[in-house]
Amino acid sequence: MNGLRPKDLALFLLASGDLLPRKRARDQQADIAGLELKRRVLDMLVAIDPEPEQLELALLQIAQAIGPPDGPTRAICATVRDDWQAAAATPELVDWLIAQALREGESPSGRRGGRHAGRDMPQDTPSTNGSRMHE
Repeated sequence: MNGLRPKDLALFLLASGDLLPRKRARDQQADIAGLELKRRVLDMLVAIDPEPEQLELALLQIAQAIGPPDGPTRAICATVRDDWQAAAATPELVDWLIAQALREGESPSGRRGGRHAGRDMPQDTPSTNGSRMHE
């Protein structure tokens, strides 16, 4: 996978802006809690820095370290695993994540609009949540 490590993917995801809450007219406490949990999982993955073939074991260790309730943590770990598999299968996704991380780093006011507003994700590319994007 061109030298990409799980730590690298976690850093790209942390920097991409997808961990910021979307603007909605409803209470976002659950969204914010889920995003914070994902940020915590990614931060722990960066700290562990596993070899690619050890990613699933590292995610299991993270889920165990965070503790109960373990359902939400296991679900987030599964999405991270899915993101890893998507990045392995689609190099364009990694390029897109890097571009988003750079764009977020340049933006003084943070994100504008919806989750993928102003972002040109390659058509028919697996998104970072495992689904296919068709724009």
